This record gives sequence, structure tokens and C-alpha cells, in this order.
Amino acid sequence: MDPIEERVERETAALELERHGEVYLTVGKALLGMELILVCFVDISLRTGSRLFVWWVVAEGLLGVLLLAIGVRQKSEAHRTLSALEPGAASAHD
Repeated sequence: MDPIEERVERETAALELERHGEVYLTVGKALLGMELILVCFVDISLRTGSRLFVWWVVAEGLLGVLLLAIGVRQKSEAHRTLSALEPGAASAHD
């Protein structure tokens, strides 16, 4: 494979990984935002003896934080890969 083609493929893969990371971040933020609405029902749920909203809020919060962590990790990995592909990056690290 031509070195230029290989570089283009690696850059494309890194940009795709960055895009996936942004999607994870967006969905995680949306879940945590919806969390704020559901927190209003936790008190009512506890007073009536139901634990539905408590578990719902806990599960949704954990999922939101997990998606944020995955998104940050993927974006940082993509940025690290892209910075390594910069033309002057090889000489700067040597």
C-alpha cells in the first residue's frame, strides 16, 4: 500500500473516531439533561413507596456519565492520532 494512501486511511479513521466521540458526548449530555427533569419525580416516588424513578434516575445517570467518559476517551485518542499524523510530528518527537 502506498504510504500516502495509508496516511489518508489512518486520518479518515481518526476523524471517524472523533465524530463517534462527539456523538457519545452529545447523547451523554442529553441523558444528563433529561435527568434534571426526572429528579423532580424522585421525591414524589419515594413518598408513595415506589422506587421506580429512583432506579430510573440512577441508571440514566450512570449511562450518561459512561457515555461522556467514552466520548472524551475517543476524542482524545482521535486527537492524539491526528497530531501524530501532522507533517512535522515525527521530527518533533525524535
